[in-house]
Amino acid sequence: MIACFVTPNEATFVSLLSLCSNCNNGESLRIGKQIHGYIVGNEICLTSFMGTALIDLYGKAGFLESAVSVFDRIFYKKVCTWNAMISSLASNGREEEALDMFEKMKANGSKPNEVTFVAVLSACSRAKLVNIGFKLFRSMVSEYKVVPVMEHYGCMVDLMGRAGLLNEAKEFVKNMPIEPDGSVLGALLGACKIHRSIEMGNEVGKKLFELQPRQYGQYVMLSSINAQVERWVNAADLRKAMVNAGIQKTPGYSLIGPG
Repeated sequence: MIACFVTPNEATFVSLLSLCSNCNNGESLRIGKQIHGYIVGNEICLTSFMGTALIDLYGKAGFLESAVSVFDRIFYKKVCTWNAMISSLASNGREEEALDMFEKMKANGSKPNEVTFVAVLSACSRAKLVNIGFKLFRSMVSEYKVVPVMEHYGCMVDLMGRAGLLNEAKEFVKNMPIEPDGSVLGALLGACKIHRSIEMGNEVGKKLFELQPRQYGQYVMLSSINAQVERWVNAADLRKAMVNAGIQKTPGYSLIGPG
């Protein structure tokens, strides 16, 4: 594009940076940094959308200092910019800072949306901040008129599960106004594995099998739950059922870029 003397614009940079962010490997990070260098070197104005794409890129790669540096350089911060920064902090072990950023967002006059609440509820989940999480979940509807979707319910189940509140999580799922999907039930099953709740795990696992009969992960997780409490026959039966159904693990791979 540049070789043909066509000048890249905001849409070009956002598209390329988003692609690098979604690839999420060392080579894509290197290319993303080069694009960032091109923007700085050519004194191109850093728009809110370009900055948001950079924050997302650096946040996913674990380069929080770079993400914060970009965030601070954006003059007009859109809601998506705040969301990207909150998500970056939350996913890199800085949950308290993510919640502080949420407060700054509100003080700045930006109105949180459904993406914002996924980010802050995820922060609460990782830090096991149950009371704050419930307060935020209730404020979604009462204060900000945001209707909870499956991701929000999944965050709440994950929050209660991490905190060891399995019965409360189960009751929460039961009382959901929408039918829980695999992500919500998967969060509950994961909590059962962590806390070795065999009976609830088997119950949730059966529901997951009905909903997603060909998902490899849930068979392995439920087999592990049974193995943890030395129910070897149950664990072996699950592995056997998986093989008989022709369900195979997706092969992993590594990408090695040039040195």
